[in-house]
Amino acid sequence: MKDLWSAVFNSLKSGQPVMLATVLKGECPGDTGLYSKKGILLAGKDIGQSEDTGLITVGANTLFQQWFWPRPGLVIFGGGHVALPVAKIGHLLDFEVTVCDDRKEFANSQRFPQAKVLAMPYDQAFDQLALNSSHYVVIVTRGHSHDRACMVRALDTEAAYIGVIGSPKKARETTAWLQDQGYSHNQVQRIFSPIGLEINAKTPEEIAVSILGEIIREKSNRPAHASIEEIAEALGNKAEDEGCCLITIVSSQGSTPQGAGARMVLKADGHTVGTIGGGLVEKMALDKALQIMSTQAPRLLEYNLDNTMAAQEGMICGGRMTVFIQPV
Repeated sequence: MKDLWSAVFNSLKSGQPVMLATVLKGECPGDTGLYSKKGILLAGKDIGQSEDTGLITVGANTLFQQWFWPRPGLVIFGGGHVALPVAKIGHLLDFEVTVCDDRKEFANSQRFPQAKVLAMPYDQAFDQLALNSSHYVVIVTRGHSHDRACMVRALDTEAAYIGVIGSPKKARETTAWLQDQGYSHNQVQRIFSPIGLEINAKTPEEIAVSILGEIIREKSNRPAHASIEEIAEALGNKAEDEGCCLITIVSSQGSTPQGAGARMVLKADGHTVGTIGGGLVEKMALDKALQIMSTQAPRLLEYNLDNTMAAQEGMICGGRMTVFIQPV
């Protein structure tokens, strides 16, 4: 199991999404397999992974399958007045922010304390960055020629999002220019321009909100649950004789603190990583995890948040959640 979670951690750090499949019911509850984007088994047992996520049935087994996506990176080309609030808001949203500009007076750590800064020509920055599907690219340079150069380099990557600032007229000209350069319709469609949601934004701060709003909308198609890298690192680095339990919400209905896919780890010393929502339900799950740690027998448990429990959780009405607790 350590090798499997080390593989999760290493894949995410390298920018590669992975699918985790776990047997909840069947011959061997707790059996787990890790798969690449192409469906190749990376670690664990081959238990019949498919493209479906959530609760699925494979033969006599009930599985819970979940994609893990790397922590998103926000890469801003151009360090001008719009880049400042974009970097600040991106940092608040837990993106790994990088700002690139070929002018040192615009690309420095004093101007962008919350970001990694690359003060170099844009082509050189692209060579260093190795952008992948976990990156969201914002192009807000000081001129059309720089914007186009960055856009062409970005199109040669697997970036999840490529946004280019400009007016509707500039966007039409950019589309025509890309088509003249031989780019296909699908490639041209990857460009978001004018960048940002249409909210009649005027100030740099408002424009930044519209940009991050559009990125959030796109990112929502590939959610990465909080703390998964920390959980993978904790499980991958644990000692062989160290007791641990992994707690996973595998389904939820109604008003629950967290949805399906939320995970947390309980160590024998009481230390935890991640959360399934806090409050009474989390405490009950942790108490059960302590028992499971000693018996080494995984359990599938259901918690009904009736009105009384829901009130203790600070919710208006209750819900239902199913939790799988497995020793690891």
